[in-house]
Amino acid sequence: MRISFIGLSSFLIENNQGYRILIDPFNNAPEWSLGVSFPDEFEDKPFGANLVLMSEPDADHAYAPGGWLQEAPPTKPDSNPFPNLNLRVIYEFNGDLNIAWHYSVDGIRLAHFADNAYLLTQEQLQEMGKPDIIFISPPKEPWNENSIVAIRKNIQALSPKIVIWSHHIVPKGMPESDNPEDLRNFFRIFFKDNAATNKAYKGEDSFIELCYILENAIALNKEYSGIVLNDTFLTVESELLTQSSNNPKAILFRSMLAKPKN
Repeated sequence: MRISFIGLSSFLIENNQGYRILIDPFNNAPEWSLGVSFPDEFEDKPFGANLVLMSEPDADHAYAPGGWLQEAPPTKPDSNPFPNLNLRVIYEFNGDLNIAWHYSVDGIRLAHFADNAYLLTQEQLQEMGKPDIIFISPPKEPWNENSIVAIRKNIQALSPKIVIWSHHIVPKGMPESDNPEDLRNFFRIFFKDNAATNKAYKGEDSFIELCYILENAIALNKEYSGIVLNDTFLTVESELLTQSSNNPKAILFRSMLAKPKN
């Protein structure tokens, strides 16, 4: 399996046969832009996906132009590109209703939590089971121990083998420094130059919560002794799924397929 990070909460999951599941594509329109463009191509061909899943109807989680299915790896009548997919959902909450998708690819169970910001309930945990890989967003505020505790408890309760931090962007030219002030200064300029057309843009601190998510992801990744990826993709092999401790392997993407708008 290969997991490619597009940006924000969007990932492309490819199984061993090359078929693709796209999670949470985001809207490119200027009035919704968060400064990055969804890719038109993938591996030098028009972008396509066999299955598209969206967690909520916000513009940064839901978009599906015509043509993606036509450009997806072709399937045959009565074929099953995703055997034993077992696609299921739980309802979660971040102030609005969200769907957390969980499903199996190549025998590996994945769960995508999109915008969830609360402790999962026992009912949710029972429905979710024990996924192998989870995609989870750190809090959208400066480091707050109460919010971070909820993330830790959700990870502990789910007991995944791999945690992939999500809901951030990593534009080219971003400082290599992990210093929050360096990152915030960069993103203030970045959003002014690339997202000022967004109807919600009100000034230099608009969308700065995306920087807070990245700051928190960096700190949590260090806490979990995680891996920083400068590639846009992760190949999931058996060794990566082997746990050598009680903690999962954490993964932070520092590169993405989405490009700046300008």
